[in-house]
Amino acid sequence: MGFIEEEQREAEKNAEYERARKRAMYLLGSRDYSVAALKEKLLNNYTAETAERVTEDMLRYGFLDDEAYAKKLASSLIRGKKYGVYRTKTEMKRKGVPGNIIDDALAEYEEEDYSEQLKTVIRKKYLDKIYDRDGRRRTVQALVRRGYGFSEIKKAVLEVLEEEEESEEEEESEE
Repeated sequence: MGFIEEEQREAEKNAEYERARKRAMYLLGSRDYSVAALKEKLLNNYTAETAERVTEDMLRYGFLDDEAYAKKLASSLIRGKKYGVYRTKTEMKRKGVPGNIIDDALAEYEEEDYSEQLKTVIRKKYLDKIYDRDGRRRTVQALVRRGYGFSEIKKAVLEVLEEEEESEEEEESEE
């Protein structure tokens, strides 16, 4: 292999790197990515070496930050979509966030946050369904799919039923 072929290969590598870098900047301009997710996205069109190099550059320049991404994602899933801790962890893993970073991002949420949120979801979406056995079973199944644990759900349903019973008694005593 001669000097010219080597120079030509180097030029092709640099051209591919530039295309990959522009693609990464375009992707990061529209939304945040984890390091793993961006690399996976780049691997669809570029070599592993190029994807790795571009990802490292994006990290070095501060365009990628798994910790910040994990905190935003956790907030979006917990507060926005009202997911429980289990579903949130699953979604974060699916988006390429490392396990230790997931644990750190979820550490700021207390059990009370999930409990109050769960009761809010029950009141808003399932209140009329929790009075009969079949409806309660369906409600529990739906909430498990949202990432809440059985014991959390049971406790929240009972608390909501008690609160509703108390509010009905108050209404009756006012009449």
